[in-house]
Amino acid sequence: MKPEDLIAKKIDIAEKAIRNLTQSGDLKKLTAQAAEHIAQFYELKSLNRLHTAKHIYAISQNPQLSHLPLTYTDYGESIAAAYYSMYYIVHAYLAALYQTKLREDLRGVHAITHHIVLYYLVQTKKLAKYLYEEYAKTLETASALQHITVDAFQEKAYALAETYNKNREARETFTYKTTPSLEAYHAEHALKYAAISYT
Repeated sequence: MKPEDLIAKKIDIAEKAIRNLTQSGDLKKLTAQAAEHIAQFYELKSLNRLHTAKHIYAISQNPQLSHLPLTYTDYGESIAAAYYSMYYIVHAYLAALYQTKLREDLRGVHAITHHIVLYYLVQTKKLAKYLYEEYAKTLETASALQHITVDAFQEKAYALAETYNKNREARETFTYKTTPSLEAYHAEHALKYAAISYT
């Protein structure tokens, strides 16, 4: 299956899930004031979790700097914090731009958040536009951009949505069982994508 066909299929699934959530009242509209408050709340939580992830990662790299035993590592918690940073920023975005929020105590919110990323960020090309703009900033001349379009980044946007889903799965795996070297590797990558998601 071609990457664009796979993307289209996953977006179709996400669109159906979002439609069902809306019809059931599990994804509800907010007043402008409530949406602003919730967006700020989630943005702060996202930033705090990103700082936590970075801090735990740094301590795991050099435990002696924090007066911890030299054997201390907790990359799993770094991955979990990085994941939650991405999770919260998605919900901040949902509240800020769409004045929408998931119902409290809804089961399966992490899988639902993956659908939200696909539906509200990838399908609408908002994430792709962001990637395009960031890429454009790194280039020194405008002439290099002549053949670059937002559509060229749609596959990358989908890859970031999949990264969110993989980090959700990694959080579950690392919460329960893995080796320290594998944890360190995944913690480093989770931090990288959490930082990208936040900016």
